[in-house]
Amino acid sequence: MESSQEQLSIYKALLMATKSLAQGNTPEEVLRAACDAIVAASEHVCLAWMYLGNPDSETIRPSYSVGRASEYTRDLVVDLSPEAMKGPGRRSLAKNEPVLVQIDSDPSFGIWREKAIRYGFQEGLTLPIGDPDQPFRGLIVVFVDTREYFEQIGMEPFIAFAQLATVALDQARLKVSLEEMASIDPLTNLLNRRAFQEVVNREYACAKRSAKPFSMLLFDLDRFKMLNDNYGHDIGDKILLGVSDTAKITLRTTDWLSRWGGEEFLAILPDTDERGAFKIAERLRGEIEKFSIQLNNQKIKTTASIGIASYPRDGDTPDFLLKAADAALYEAKKSGRNRVVEARDKREVYSIAAKLNTAIESNRLMPAYQVIVDLKTGKPVAEEALARLIDESGNVIEATDFISAAMELQLTHLVDYQIIRQTMSHCATNIASGGQDIAHFVNISADLLLHQDLVQGLFAEAQAACISCGVDLGPTKPMVLEITERQLLGDANAVKAKLAPFIDFGMRLAIDDFGSGYSSFQYLADLPISFLKIEGSLIKQLNDKRVRQIVKRISDIAKDLQLTTIAEFVEDADTADILCELEIDWAQGYFFGHPVLSRQ
Repeated sequence: MESSQEQLSIYKALLMATKSLAQGNTPEEVLRAACDAIVAASEHVCLAWMYLGNPDSETIRPSYSVGRASEYTRDLVVDLSPEAMKGPGRRSLAKNEPVLVQIDSDPSFGIWREKAIRYGFQEGLTLPIGDPDQPFRGLIVVFVDTREYFEQIGMEPFIAFAQLATVALDQARLKVSLEEMASIDPLTNLLNRRAFQEVVNREYACAKRSAKPFSMLLFDLDRFKMLNDNYGHDIGDKILLGVSDTAKITLRTTDWLSRWGGEEFLAILPDTDERGAFKIAERLRGEIEKFSIQLNNQKIKTTASIGIASYPRDGDTPDFLLKAADAALYEAKKSGRNRVVEARDKREVYSIAAKLNTAIESNRLMPAYQVIVDLKTGKPVAEEALARLIDESGNVIEATDFISAAMELQLTHLVDYQIIRQTMSHCATNIASGGQDIAHFVNISADLLLHQDLVQGLFAEAQAACISCGVDLGPTKPMVLEITERQLLGDANAVKAKLAPFIDFGMRLAIDDFGSGYSSFQYLADLPISFLKIEGSLIKQLNDKRVRQIVKRISDIAKDLQLTTIAEFVEDADTADILCELEIDWAQGYFFGHPVLSRQ
């Protein structure tokens, strides 16, 4: 062995490993890099392994090992037995100094000698990492196949690296402290939402691994905004602090509690099924109901609504369980407040939503296109993309059978996103191949508009699709965004602002289910509408004279505003004839064609 060349290789290897310190890597990454570099630097290094943790732990096991003899560490355990305490690892941690051993002669290596010799080890060097006054420390252990290797190379580069790694551990501890400060809600001293998400994921992983249940309680203070508005934020803060203290006392020491946001709290109950969770939730609800704060001569009280979701009954992912708990909380609020509602009360909803999630992940959510015709000419002028779910058996499930579940669990943005993307591609393909010049209607929900990242992504895809079709479409694009009147209840100007990029790009806007609400005509003033799709229940009642008069008035107003009217649910020739007499422009329904599934 050429010791000078070997020494240079080792120096270079450790120097490269320490570069990760400047990159802000974790101690684990630094020590892994060191082990990898040491083994790669010399053919004489058979094995390098590391440990990070409590040096007084009952058992020390390698957390990472590398080298041609890494199999050696598979069952390696350094316990607290008298023999192990004499070994180099425990001695190195206890004295905080390197320990060099000759495998065939050092008595301290007795219990591992036979196995080590089989793997060709001649010498071993154990390096302690970390401040001896800190509870979190580690080791790097290196084995070589050459006697007097470390005497020839020198232990200085290894010791210098151990000192640098100690600095890395100190930096990591400081970083953890700062992260903890950023993870705590300053008012209640509970974990905040960002930090608690890690707890949720960890408890889920533990429950899944051990096949044990766990439950979550999502609870919200009833009419808290009114209390804040009437008594001020100082009183509101005292209520929040008092409720959090009440919850800490009521929950078990093994439970987790966080301030999930505003006046909403989330508790995780490990190893607790739905029955146990309901008992705890009822006890918590009762204790919050008893709680009050004194203001002058007045007692200010509050109550809480609680939603429960339990694994595995109510969901098989953390995100789905949270949605289930949120839906149960919403039901508790809607049904009177100050009550506990279990997610199982809507188990069918969750079952359908689970199928929907799976279908989205496996590309089994796709559009079916239903033709829209001009009532005067009978020719196709447009088509509407309707969502269809293909289950694992290949059965087609219509939107009416899953969209309500998607709305309740706030999944409609995912449905819309998938269908709009596929329809844009379908539209571009149709134009590029010289297909019919028709409009393509797609539904866009208020839920999707809340996810601006998806909206921006769709806009970028729309631009790309128009380029890919290879045809100059001019200022008016064939895509029509269809939003229901019920979803427009609220701020129409906010909807207009979110849709502005699409409208400016040349897409048109349609209002669906027109006539189902009570503020319809205001939207005609507030939004750049091009199409009115008349509520289907009105079309089904056209034999009623009063309904015909309503539809006629809608038609007249639309013509005055230069809007195109579309009737849905047209199922026979008589209905089509009546609509034509009422001067409705376009129509769709089974009379003209059933939705045709796209298998692209």
